[in-house]
Amino acid sequence: MSSLAAPARSARISASFAWEVAKRTTERDREIAWFLYRQKILTTGQLRLLFFSSLRRCQDRLLWLHRHRVIDRFYPSGPFSLGKPQAHWLLDEVGAHLVAARLGRERKSLAWDRQQDFHAHAQLAHRLESNAFVCRVIAATLHTEDVWVGDWDLGWAAIQQPWPDFGGYEMTKPDAGFTLSTPYGLVVIALEWDRATEPMATLLTKIVRYGTTLKEARALRRTNVCFVVPSKRRAERLRREGEDAAKHVPEARFWVTTRAEVQTHGALAAIWSCLDHEDRRFGMAEFEVADGAETSPRDQALGRRWQVAMPERWAALSPLRARREPNAAPEDDELAREWEDRRARESAEAQEAARDSTRQLGERTLRAGGGSGLLDAQADGEQREQPRE
Repeated sequence: MSSLAAPARSARISASFAWEVAKRTTERDREIAWFLYRQKILTTGQLRLLFFSSLRRCQDRLLWLHRHRVIDRFYPSGPFSLGKPQAHWLLDEVGAHLVAARLGRERKSLAWDRQQDFHAHAQLAHRLESNAFVCRVIAATLHTEDVWVGDWDLGWAAIQQPWPDFGGYEMTKPDAGFTLSTPYGLVVIALEWDRATEPMATLLTKIVRYGTTLKEARALRRTNVCFVVPSKRRAERLRREGEDAAKHVPEARFWVTTRAEVQTHGALAAIWSCLDHEDRRFGMAEFEVADGAETSPRDQALGRRWQVAMPERWAALSPLRARREPNAAPEDDELAREWEDRRARESAEAQEAARDSTRQLGERTLRAGGGSGLLDAQADGEQREQPRE
């Protein structure tokens, strides 16, 4: 792989170079390129959550993909006291070829263009924050057995694909769409991440447009539209003024919460207030489910598919520092105890061997010096008595 010489970032790549790199990519590499094509930008920590079991392996593989023009990166500016920020990853030319091959299209026809100045893009902060929210949901599901994220895409692609052409009016598109598999069924979620850069009238207009969009699409699935707003005051106002509009959209259920509650309690917690329902708060797993929709397999869920659980291997590599999971299987604990006993025996044997080696070395050294009267006193005495005879 190292024999491939990647062209400069400003230069276009040849088809032969893209083909040689493609032959060396794995299924996970191609999935990373596909995700960056859909999500536009992800950080190192987010890619680690989605595709890798360890940070070191994540960094090594991302560096290889970067060197071979599959993905690109930049580091956003920030306060010097906070240190170097995480790398932000984008799709690059070879990655675009991989995506085009996946879609069965020519690279030139792909609706993608490499953006040299994405670090100064006007929507960068909004995209980073909405992606961080979905990754927060995925991370929270890793600690549950019966809830997981099955799919994640921009806009409506994760909800129903493809959408028909509405022709003539502006369709409302959410900032992100993902599906949540729960014990009650499949929950379809559309995210509206609010940064208070728009007036309240715009949010109320979105509620009406959601109703029109879902009605024209003849959506068979009940969609949960989640508004995340910066302050509690803005959330209360949205719920108060948007209650009437939400009641006229039977195809969707509208929810609202604040960023502070998401950061404090987690996105899956009971922090969501319904605009047109009872006053009590709900958790995401309690949202309206889609009628007749099947949940995705748990082992294919985001954050789980590429995670390799190998407690025996980690116990073998570092048995004395193996982490004990709260729900660890009995055989894992037994294996860890066996390794600890074995290491204790090996340590005792090594210490005993070291003492024997030191003792033997000392004896050889003293005897080589002619005797000292400390170790071989009897032999020294006999040697001194012989001249008297």
